[in-house]
Amino acid sequence: MTVREVLSQKALHVETGVTLGGVSRDDMILELGDHSLMIPVDRGDHRILYYLPAAPRWDDNGEPLPAGVGDNLREIVTEISRFWGQEPEFRIRHYGAAED
Repeated sequence: MTVREVLSQKALHVETGVTLGGVSRDDMILELGDHSLMIPVDRGDHRILYYLPAAPRWDDNGEPLPAGVGDNLREIVTEISRFWGQEPEFRIRHYGAAED
């Protein structure tokens, strides 16, 4: 596994340089350099449901995530979630609506 703890609720995916951390009970933040993407979540016992955008874009400038991150977003989030002992589930959001 290529994940390292940065803070108590923030972890680094070593291969991509992406960090994922808790912002609130209902949100996680994915960061790379100065860019960030807020990801809504629903937490449960030993599982976490992530609502990922269909076409991930940085919140700060609207640009798409780099190919190595955007194309592997589920895998990156899965590795970090499992590092925390949480089994991830995913729903894809299209224009504000969540889908499986």
